[in-house]
Amino acid sequence: MKSAIALALLGSAMAFPEDCPNVTVIHKHEPGAKTGWSDGCLGLDLIKDITTAAACKDQCHTNLNCSVWQLVKKGKDANVKQECWSGNAVHACLSRGTEAQANKFEHQLIAGERIRHGEIKVIANNTGTETLGLANYKEITGTKDEQMARCKLACETDVTCTVWQYGSKDGCWIEHTGHPKGETTKTSDWATKESMGGQFIEHTCPQYVAEKGLPWPWIITGIVLGLLALAAIIYALQKKPKVKKTRAVKIEPKAQPAPVYFIPQPTMLIPQSSVVMPTYQPQMQQAFIVR
Repeated sequence: MKSAIALALLGSAMAFPEDCPNVTVIHKHEPGAKTGWSDGCLGLDLIKDITTAAACKDQCHTNLNCSVWQLVKKGKDANVKQECWSGNAVHACLSRGTEAQANKFEHQLIAGERIRHGEIKVIANNTGTETLGLANYKEITGTKDEQMARCKLACETDVTCTVWQYGSKDGCWIEHTGHPKGETTKTSDWATKESMGGQFIEHTCPQYVAEKGLPWPWIITGIVLGLLALAAIIYALQKKPKVKKTRAVKIEPKAQPAPVYFIPQPTMLIPQSSVVMPTYQPQMQQAFIVR
């Protein structure tokens, strides 16, 4: 495996696996976009049988030795065909040469990206230090600050690079496959007179963290549960009580007599005449003798 061979050159200098799902897009050129990243990187490899931007992108994102992919068109009119070029470009990016060459490539570029696998940990700054054995990264355009930024980016997007340095006369130097870092010195003429900046770095691959977004599964579940709860409440409010049927004999309660209500009547006084009963006295009868 190419990635395993490349990493083996660095020994224990890198804490990096053979596969890392963490991919950061540094520059991008969208298909059909009139503006965007138009990097004319040289040194890429033609990937046969791939003619779409999606497939060209996928093969680069899954390849640790790929930091640049470009889909370009070749030919004219009906003979136009699309080609996928990718690799770990180490020269001529943003410095194709003449302006005419750059403009020509801009019309050929359909889509492309510059990517970084994993994360970067800066071990130390190495200004005033020369590291031997590095590869020279040619740049012919831009200011020294711009060139230094590209040098740094070239190292960060190359998983085989653990050191980059920039000199005032010879520009950018980076570690790369076939050019492992060697001894360091602080006493050479380059270190004391030409060194303008640089870093020792480490490529790491932390645990993959998916892009954050709305928790749609939880939201949908909550909506469904809410609707079910609402339906249950509506059903409970409309439910009529059912009469429970049993086989037990029901005893009808005895009829109670209607209550008699006492209605007080008005009292009327009627005057009564006094009756005096006669008193009879017994009388002695006299015997009359008729003569």
